[in-house]
Amino acid sequence: MKTMKKRIIALLLTMVMTVLAVACSTPEPTPGGEKTPSKTTELTTSSSGQNPDLTDLEKFYAENENFRNGLAAFSMKLMAACYEGDTMMISPLSVYTALGMLANGAEGETKTQLEEMFGCSVSDINKGVAYLIAYTEKQDVLRIANSIWLNSDVDMEVKKEFLSICGDYYRSAVFRAPFSDKSTLGDINNWVKKNTKNRIDKILEQLNPELVMVLMNAITFDGEWVEPFKAEYTCNEDDFTRADGSVKKVDTMYGDADRYFEDDDMIGCEKNYKKGYLFRAYLPKEGKSVSDLLGKLSENHALTYLQSDEIHLRLPKIKEETTITLDDALQKLGMKKAYTGAAEFGAMTDAKVKVNTVLHKTFIKVDEKGTEAAAVTAIAMDATAYNPMERIIRYVNLDHPFVYEIVDEQTGITIFTGVYQ
Repeated sequence: MKTMKKRIIALLLTMVMTVLAVACSTPEPTPGGEKTPSKTTELTTSSSGQNPDLTDLEKFYAENENFRNGLAAFSMKLMAACYEGDTMMISPLSVYTALGMLANGAEGETKTQLEEMFGCSVSDINKGVAYLIAYTEKQDVLRIANSIWLNSDVDMEVKKEFLSICGDYYRSAVFRAPFSDKSTLGDINNWVKKNTKNRIDKILEQLNPELVMVLMNAITFDGEWVEPFKAEYTCNEDDFTRADGSVKKVDTMYGDADRYFEDDDMIGCEKNYKKGYLFRAYLPKEGKSVSDLLGKLSENHALTYLQSDEIHLRLPKIKEETTITLDDALQKLGMKKAYTGAAEFGAMTDAKVKVNTVLHKTFIKVDEKGTEAAAVTAIAMDATAYNPMERIIRYVNLDHPFVYEIVDEQTGITIFTGVYQ
Protein backbone atom coordinates (compact mmCIF):
# COMPACT_ATOMS: atom_id res chain seq x y z
CA MET A 1 0.00 0.00 0.00
CA LYS A 2 1.05 3.55 -0.55
CA THR A 3 2.02 5.50 2.51
CA MET A 4 -0.63 8.06 3.39
CA LYS A 5 0.53 11.63 2.83
CA LYS A 6 0.86 13.74 5.96
CA ARG A 7 -1.98 16.10 5.29
CA ILE A 8 -5.74 16.24 5.47
CA ILE A 9 -7.25 13.65 3.15
CA ALA A 10 -10.73 13.83 1.80
CA LEU A 11 -13.79 11.75 2.40
CA LEU A 12 -16.46 11.66 -0.29
CA LEU A 13 -19.99 11.32 1.02
CA THR A 14 -22.41 10.27 -1.68
CA MET A 15 -26.18 9.93 -1.54
CA VAL A 16 -28.06 8.25 -4.35
CA MET A 17 -31.79 7.69 -4.41
CA THR A 18 -34.69 7.30 -6.76
CA VAL A 19 -38.46 7.32 -6.75
CA LEU A 20 -40.70 5.80 -9.38
CA ALA A 21 -44.40 6.11 -8.64
CA VAL A 22 -45.46 3.55 -11.22
CA ALA A 23 -46.80 0.07 -10.63
CA CYS A 24 -45.09 -3.01 -12.05
CA SER A 25 -42.09 -1.14 -13.40
CA THR A 26 -39.66 -3.09 -15.58
CA PRO A 27 -35.97 -2.28 -15.09
CA GLU A 28 -34.09 -1.18 -18.16
CA PRO A 29 -31.42 -3.61 -19.33
CA THR A 30 -27.92 -2.87 -18.11
CA PRO A 31 -25.86 -1.32 -20.90
CA GLY A 32 -23.27 -3.62 -22.40
CA GLY A 33 -19.65 -2.81 -22.99
CA GLU A 34 -16.16 -3.96 -22.19
CA LYS A 35 -15.71 -4.96 -18.58
CA THR A 36 -12.61 -4.35 -16.48
CA PRO A 37 -11.77 -7.13 -13.97
CA SER A 38 -12.93 -6.04 -10.52
CA LYS A 39 -10.47 -5.61 -7.67
CA THR A 40 -13.16 -4.91 -5.08
CA THR A 41 -13.34 -7.04 -1.95
CA GLU A 42 -16.41 -7.10 0.31
CA LEU A 43 -15.41 -7.10 3.97
CA THR A 44 -17.17 -8.57 6.96
CA THR A 45 -17.21 -6.63 10.22
CA SER A 46 -17.52 -7.96 13.73
CA SER A 47 -20.63 -6.95 15.62
CA SER A 48 -20.40 -4.00 17.97
CA GLY A 49 -22.57 -5.91 20.41
CA GLN A 50 -25.30 -3.30 19.92
CA ASN A 51 -27.49 -5.22 17.50
CA PRO A 52 -30.84 -3.42 17.84
CA ASP A 53 -33.96 -5.38 18.77
CA LEU A 54 -37.00 -4.50 16.64
CA THR A 55 -39.34 -4.30 19.64
CA ASP A 56 -36.97 -1.87 21.36
CA LEU A 57 -36.70 0.16 18.14
CA GLU A 58 -40.47 0.41 17.80
CA LYS A 59 -40.75 1.62 21.39
CA PHE A 60 -37.93 4.12 20.84
CA TYR A 61 -39.57 5.56 17.73
CA ALA A 62 -42.96 5.88 19.39
CA GLU A 63 -41.55 7.67 22.42
CA ASN A 64 -38.72 9.77 20.96
CA GLU A 65 -40.09 13.09 19.72
CA ASN A 66 -36.60 14.55 19.28
CA PHE A 67 -35.81 12.13 16.46
CA ARG A 68 -39.17 12.52 14.71
CA ASN A 69 -39.32 16.29 15.04
CA GLY A 70 -35.65 16.67 14.15
CA LEU A 71 -36.01 14.67 10.94
CA ALA A 72 -39.17 16.57 9.96
CA ALA A 73 -37.48 19.95 10.50
CA PHE A 74 -34.30 18.83 8.71
CA SER A 75 -36.33 17.70 5.69
CA MET A 76 -37.88 21.07 4.90
CA LYS A 77 -34.88 23.13 6.00
CA LEU A 78 -32.68 21.15 3.62
CA MET A 79 -35.15 21.66 0.78
CA ALA A 80 -35.32 25.40 1.49
CA ALA A 81 -31.50 25.62 1.57
CA CYS A 82 -31.19 23.73 -1.76
CA TYR A 83 -33.93 25.54 -3.68
CA GLU A 84 -32.62 28.03 -6.23
CA GLY A 85 -35.72 28.71 -8.31
CA ASP A 86 -35.78 25.63 -10.52
CA THR A 87 -37.66 22.34 -10.64
CA MET A 88 -35.86 19.90 -8.36
CA MET A 89 -36.29 17.06 -5.90
CA ILE A 90 -34.29 15.66 -2.98
CA SER A 91 -34.67 12.78 -0.57
CA PRO A 92 -34.23 14.09 2.98
CA LEU A 93 -34.33 10.50 4.24
CA SER A 94 -31.46 9.51 1.95
CA VAL A 95 -29.36 12.48 3.01
CA TYR A 96 -30.18 11.95 6.69
CA THR A 97 -29.23 8.27 6.52
CA ALA A 98 -25.87 8.83 4.83
CA LEU A 99 -25.00 11.69 7.20
CA GLY A 100 -26.07 9.49 10.10
CA MET A 101 -23.35 7.02 9.18
CA LEU A 102 -20.85 9.88 8.94
CA ALA A 103 -21.89 11.20 12.36
CA ASN A 104 -20.77 7.95 13.99
CA GLY A 105 -17.21 8.81 13.01
CA ALA A 106 -17.35 12.36 14.35
CA GLU A 107 -16.12 13.75 17.65
CA GLY A 108 -15.96 17.12 19.42
CA GLU A 109 -17.43 20.18 17.73
CA THR A 110 -17.83 18.31 14.43
CA LYS A 111 -20.17 15.85 16.13
CA THR A 112 -21.95 18.63 18.02
CA GLN A 113 -22.71 20.51 14.79
CA LEU A 114 -24.17 17.37 13.22
CA GLU A 115 -26.34 16.67 16.27
CA GLU A 116 -27.58 20.27 16.34
CA MET A 117 -28.44 20.07 12.65
CA PHE A 118 -30.39 16.86 13.25
CA GLY A 119 -31.97 17.93 16.53
CA CYS A 120 -30.98 14.77 18.41
CA SER A 121 -28.00 12.67 19.50
CA VAL A 122 -26.06 10.35 17.20
CA SER A 123 -27.28 7.44 19.32
CA ASP A 124 -30.89 8.47 18.64
CA ILE A 125 -30.15 8.89 14.93
CA ASN A 126 -28.83 5.33 14.83
CA LYS A 127 -31.89 3.89 16.55
CA GLY A 128 -34.32 5.93 14.46
CA VAL A 129 -32.72 4.95 11.14
CA ALA A 130 -32.48 1.30 12.23
CA TYR A 131 -36.22 1.35 12.97
CA LEU A 132 -37.05 2.87 9.57
CA ILE A 133 -34.91 0.31 7.73
CA ALA A 134 -36.56 -2.57 9.60
CA TYR A 135 -40.01 -1.05 9.16
CA THR A 136 -39.66 -0.65 5.38
CA GLU A 137 -38.57 -4.28 4.97
CA LYS A 138 -42.11 -5.37 5.82
CA GLN A 139 -43.38 -3.91 2.54
CA ASP A 140 -42.39 -3.92 -1.09
CA VAL A 141 -42.65 -0.16 -1.56
CA LEU A 142 -39.59 1.51 -0.04
CA ARG A 143 -36.09 0.05 -0.04
CA ILE A 144 -33.00 1.49 1.69
CA ALA A 145 -29.42 0.36 1.03
CA ASN A 146 -26.11 1.64 2.44
CA SER A 147 -22.47 0.94 1.67
CA ILE A 148 -18.99 2.09 2.66
CA TRP A 149 -16.14 2.00 0.14
CA LEU A 150 -12.56 2.07 1.48
CA ASN A 151 -9.58 3.02 -0.70
CA SER A 152 -7.02 0.20 -0.51
CA ASP A 153 -4.40 2.49 -2.10
CA VAL A 154 -4.29 4.52 1.11
CA ASP A 155 -2.58 3.19 4.20
CA MET A 156 -5.30 4.18 6.65
CA GLU A 157 -6.98 2.09 9.32
CA VAL A 158 -10.72 2.62 9.75
CA LYS A 159 -11.85 1.80 13.27
CA LYS A 160 -13.75 -1.46 13.64
CA GLU A 161 -16.32 0.04 16.01
CA PHE A 162 -17.31 2.63 13.40
CA LEU A 163 -17.77 -0.05 10.73
CA SER A 164 -19.62 -2.30 13.18
CA ILE A 165 -22.10 0.39 14.18
CA CYS A 166 -22.76 1.19 10.51
CA GLY A 167 -23.30 -2.53 9.93
CA ASP A 168 -25.57 -3.04 12.94
CA TYR A 169 -27.77 0.03 12.61
CA TYR A 170 -27.51 0.94 8.90
CA ARG A 171 -26.99 -2.58 7.51
CA SER A 172 -24.14 -1.13 5.53
CA ALA A 173 -22.01 -3.31 3.30
CA VAL A 174 -18.27 -2.56 3.41
CA PHE A 175 -16.00 -2.80 0.37
CA ARG A 176 -12.26 -2.29 -0.06
CA ALA A 177 -10.89 -1.43 -3.50
CA PRO A 178 -8.11 0.58 -5.19
CA PHE A 179 -9.56 3.97 -6.14
CA SER A 180 -6.77 4.35 -8.71
CA ASP A 181 -8.13 1.40 -10.70
CA LYS A 182 -10.90 2.17 -13.17
CA SER A 183 -12.72 -1.04 -12.24
CA THR A 184 -13.56 0.49 -8.83
CA LEU A 185 -15.49 3.35 -10.42
CA GLY A 186 -17.46 0.74 -12.34
CA ASP A 187 -18.12 -1.27 -9.19
CA ILE A 188 -19.40 1.79 -7.31
CA ASN A 189 -21.69 2.82 -10.17
CA ASN A 190 -22.89 -0.78 -10.58
CA TRP A 191 -23.83 -0.80 -6.87
CA VAL A 192 -25.82 2.37 -7.55
CA LYS A 193 -27.50 0.83 -10.59
CA LYS A 194 -28.41 -2.35 -8.73
CA ASN A 195 -29.76 -0.58 -5.64
CA THR A 196 -31.86 1.89 -7.65
CA LYS A 197 -33.31 -0.84 -9.90
CA ASN A 198 -31.36 0.56 -12.89
CA ARG A 199 -33.17 3.91 -12.64
CA ILE A 200 -29.96 5.79 -11.88
CA ASP A 201 -27.15 4.60 -14.11
CA LYS A 202 -24.30 6.14 -12.14
CA ILE A 203 -23.45 8.74 -9.51
CA LEU A 204 -19.73 9.31 -10.20
CA GLU A 205 -18.15 10.33 -13.48
CA GLN A 206 -14.66 9.81 -12.07
CA LEU A 207 -13.10 8.68 -8.82
CA ASN A 208 -10.34 10.76 -7.23
CA PRO A 209 -7.57 8.28 -6.21
CA GLU A 210 -6.66 10.51 -3.23
CA LEU A 211 -10.05 10.02 -1.58
CA VAL A 212 -9.99 7.64 1.35
CA MET A 213 -13.62 6.60 1.62
CA VAL A 214 -17.03 6.87 -0.02
CA LEU A 215 -20.21 6.56 2.06
CA MET A 216 -23.31 5.77 0.00
CA ASN A 217 -27.06 5.51 0.46
CA ALA A 218 -29.63 4.44 -2.13
CA ILE A 219 -33.42 4.53 -1.82
CA THR A 220 -36.07 3.24 -4.20
CA PHE A 221 -39.82 3.80 -3.95
CA ASP A 222 -42.58 2.10 -5.98
CA GLY A 223 -46.07 3.38 -5.18
CA GLU A 224 -49.40 2.62 -6.79
CA TRP A 225 -52.25 5.09 -6.36
CA VAL A 226 -55.19 3.68 -4.44
CA GLU A 227 -57.41 5.48 -6.93
CA PRO A 228 -55.47 5.84 -10.20
CA PHE A 229 -55.98 8.73 -12.56
CA LYS A 230 -57.87 7.70 -15.70
CA ALA A 231 -55.64 8.01 -18.77
CA GLU A 232 -58.56 9.16 -20.93
CA TYR A 233 -58.91 12.27 -18.75
CA THR A 234 -55.26 13.29 -19.18
CA CYS A 235 -54.83 16.48 -21.19
CA ASN A 236 -51.60 16.76 -23.18
CA GLU A 237 -51.62 20.51 -23.75
CA ASP A 238 -52.66 22.17 -20.48
CA ASP A 239 -51.23 25.55 -19.50
CA PHE A 240 -48.80 25.76 -16.57
CA THR A 241 -47.75 29.24 -15.44
CA ARG A 242 -44.14 29.55 -14.31
CA ALA A 243 -42.98 31.85 -11.52
CA ASP A 244 -41.88 34.49 -14.06
CA GLY A 245 -45.36 34.57 -15.62
CA SER A 246 -44.46 32.63 -18.76
CA VAL A 247 -46.68 29.71 -19.76
CA LYS A 248 -45.65 26.23 -20.84
CA LYS A 249 -47.68 23.28 -22.06
CA VAL A 250 -47.70 20.19 -19.80
CA ASP A 251 -49.39 16.80 -19.70
CA THR A 252 -51.93 17.10 -16.89
CA MET A 253 -53.89 14.42 -15.04
CA TYR A 254 -57.38 14.97 -13.64
CA GLY A 255 -58.73 12.97 -10.71
CA ASP A 256 -59.63 12.99 -7.03
CA ALA A 257 -57.60 13.55 -3.86
CA ASP A 258 -58.27 12.25 -0.36
CA ARG A 259 -57.71 15.15 2.04
CA TYR A 260 -57.69 18.93 1.70
CA PHE A 261 -55.87 21.56 3.79
CA GLU A 262 -55.71 25.35 3.66
CA ASP A 263 -54.38 28.38 5.53
CA ASP A 264 -53.61 32.02 4.76
CA ASP A 265 -50.60 31.16 2.60
CA MET A 266 -51.55 28.01 0.71
CA ILE A 267 -54.02 25.35 -0.26
CA GLY A 268 -53.13 21.72 -0.74
CA CYS A 269 -54.18 18.12 -0.77
CA GLU A 270 -53.09 14.56 -0.12
CA LYS A 271 -53.58 11.61 -2.42
CA ASN A 272 -52.92 8.13 -1.12
CA TYR A 273 -50.66 5.38 -2.36
CA LYS A 274 -51.32 1.79 -1.41
CA LYS A 275 -49.66 0.38 1.72
CA GLY A 276 -49.70 3.59 3.74
CA TYR A 277 -47.84 6.21 1.71
CA LEU A 278 -49.16 9.50 0.38
CA PHE A 279 -48.43 12.28 -2.08
CA ARG A 280 -48.86 15.78 -0.61
CA ALA A 281 -48.95 18.99 -2.65
CA TYR A 282 -48.70 22.59 -1.38
CA LEU A 283 -49.89 25.37 -3.71
CA PRO A 284 -49.01 28.98 -2.76
CA LYS A 285 -51.93 31.41 -2.74
CA GLU A 286 -51.85 34.57 -4.82
CA GLY A 287 -49.09 36.89 -3.63
CA LYS A 288 -47.09 34.01 -2.12
CA SER A 289 -44.14 32.19 -3.68
CA VAL A 290 -42.57 28.77 -3.41
CA SER A 291 -39.75 30.35 -1.37
CA ASP A 292 -42.32 31.82 1.06
CA LEU A 293 -43.91 28.40 1.40
CA LEU A 294 -40.62 26.58 2.00
CA GLY A 295 -39.73 29.10 4.69
CA LYS A 296 -43.03 28.52 6.43
CA LEU A 297 -42.85 24.75 6.16
CA SER A 298 -39.33 24.82 7.59
CA GLU A 299 -40.66 26.39 10.78
CA ASN A 300 -44.08 24.82 11.18
CA HIS A 301 -45.18 21.65 9.43
CA ALA A 302 -48.64 21.49 11.05
CA LEU A 303 -51.52 21.44 8.55
CA THR A 304 -55.15 22.50 8.93
CA TYR A 305 -57.41 19.92 7.28
CA LEU A 306 -60.90 21.01 6.21
CA GLN A 307 -64.00 18.90 5.70
CA SER A 308 -64.42 17.94 2.07
CA ASP A 309 -66.92 15.70 0.29
CA GLU A 310 -65.12 15.88 -3.04
CA ILE A 311 -61.60 17.05 -3.86
CA HIS A 312 -60.84 17.49 -7.53
CA LEU A 313 -57.14 17.43 -8.32
CA ARG A 314 -55.33 18.68 -11.40
CA LEU A 315 -51.75 17.36 -11.32
CA PRO A 316 -49.04 17.65 -14.00
CA LYS A 317 -47.33 14.40 -14.94
CA ILE A 318 -43.80 14.57 -13.55
CA LYS A 319 -40.64 13.01 -14.90
CA GLU A 320 -37.52 14.71 -13.63
CA GLU A 321 -33.90 14.02 -12.71
CA THR A 322 -31.92 16.19 -10.30
CA THR A 323 -28.17 16.09 -9.69
CA ILE A 324 -26.80 18.48 -7.08
CA THR A 325 -24.03 18.93 -4.56
CA LEU A 326 -25.32 19.62 -1.08
CA ASP A 327 -22.20 21.22 0.38
CA ASP A 328 -23.47 24.82 0.50
CA ALA A 329 -26.88 23.76 1.83
CA LEU A 330 -25.40 21.59 4.60
CA GLN A 331 -23.02 24.31 5.68
CA LYS A 332 -25.95 26.76 5.83
CA LEU A 333 -27.66 24.30 8.17
CA GLY A 334 -24.64 24.22 10.49
CA MET A 335 -22.45 21.35 9.25
CA LYS A 336 -19.33 23.49 8.82
CA LYS A 337 -16.36 22.02 10.63
CA ALA A 338 -16.69 18.65 8.83
CA TYR A 339 -15.48 20.35 5.64
CA THR A 340 -12.39 21.93 7.18
CA GLY A 341 -8.89 20.83 8.05
CA ALA A 342 -9.93 20.95 11.70
CA ALA A 343 -12.62 18.28 11.19
CA GLU A 344 -12.76 15.73 14.01
CA PHE A 345 -13.43 12.19 12.80
CA GLY A 346 -11.42 10.37 15.44
CA ALA A 347 -14.19 7.83 16.00
CA MET A 348 -13.71 6.77 12.38
CA THR A 349 -9.92 6.81 12.02
CA ASP A 350 -6.83 8.24 13.68
CA ALA A 351 -5.89 9.84 10.36
CA LYS A 352 -6.94 13.42 9.65
CA VAL A 353 -9.91 13.33 7.30
CA LYS A 354 -12.61 15.76 6.23
CA VAL A 355 -15.66 15.75 3.99
CA ASN A 356 -14.81 16.53 0.38
CA THR A 357 -18.29 16.83 -1.10
CA VAL A 358 -21.81 15.50 -0.72
CA LEU A 359 -23.45 14.45 -3.99
CA HIS A 360 -27.15 13.79 -4.43
CA LYS A 361 -29.02 12.46 -7.46
CA THR A 362 -32.73 11.79 -7.79
CA PHE A 363 -35.21 10.50 -10.34
CA ILE A 364 -39.00 10.77 -10.16
CA LYS A 365 -41.83 9.76 -12.43
CA VAL A 366 -45.45 10.41 -11.49
CA ASP A 367 -48.19 9.29 -13.85
CA GLU A 368 -51.72 7.86 -13.94
CA LYS A 369 -50.78 4.55 -12.29
CA GLY A 370 -49.08 5.89 -9.26
CA THR A 371 -51.82 6.80 -5.37
CA GLU A 372 -53.84 5.85 -1.52
CA ALA A 373 -55.80 3.54 1.02
CA ALA A 374 -55.57 4.62 4.66
CA ALA A 375 -58.22 7.35 4.39
CA VAL A 376 -61.00 5.15 3.00
CA THR A 377 -62.60 4.69 6.45
CA ALA A 378 -62.53 8.44 7.10
CA ILE A 379 -64.21 9.15 3.77
CA ALA A 380 -66.90 6.56 4.54
CA MET A 381 -67.53 8.21 7.92
CA ASP A 382 -67.95 11.55 6.21
CA ALA A 383 -70.40 9.98 3.84
CA THR A 384 -72.66 8.91 6.70
CA ALA A 385 -72.65 12.33 8.35
CA TYR A 386 -73.29 14.95 5.71
CA ASN A 387 -76.41 16.44 4.13
CA PRO A 388 -76.47 15.70 0.37
CA MET A 389 -77.79 19.24 -0.22
CA GLU A 390 -74.68 20.74 1.41
CA ARG A 391 -71.83 18.96 -0.32
CA ILE A 392 -68.41 20.60 0.12
CA ILE A 393 -66.40 20.41 -3.09
CA ARG A 394 -62.74 21.52 -3.17
CA TYR A 395 -60.50 22.18 -6.16
CA VAL A 396 -56.72 21.93 -6.16
CA ASN A 397 -55.41 23.08 -9.55
CA LEU A 398 -51.66 22.64 -9.59
CA ASP A 399 -51.23 24.98 -12.55
CA HIS A 400 -48.43 27.14 -11.13
CA PRO A 401 -45.27 26.34 -9.10
CA PHE A 402 -45.92 24.06 -6.14
CA VAL A 403 -44.09 22.07 -3.46
CA TYR A 404 -44.71 18.36 -3.05
CA GLU A 405 -43.74 15.51 -0.74
CA ILE A 406 -43.97 11.73 -0.66
CA VAL A 407 -44.65 10.75 2.94
CA ASP A 408 -44.90 7.57 4.98
CA GLU A 409 -48.31 8.04 6.60
CA GLN A 410 -47.63 5.83 9.63
CA THR A 411 -44.25 7.27 10.61
CA GLY A 412 -44.80 10.77 9.20
CA ILE A 413 -41.36 10.63 7.56
CA THR A 414 -40.80 12.71 4.43
CA ILE A 415 -39.09 10.38 1.97
CA PHE A 416 -38.91 12.82 -0.94
CA THR A 417 -39.68 16.50 -1.33
CA GLY A 418 -39.51 18.68 -4.41
CA VAL A 419 -40.60 21.74 -6.32
CA TYR A 420 -42.31 21.60 -9.72
CA GLN A 421 -42.30 24.74 -11.82
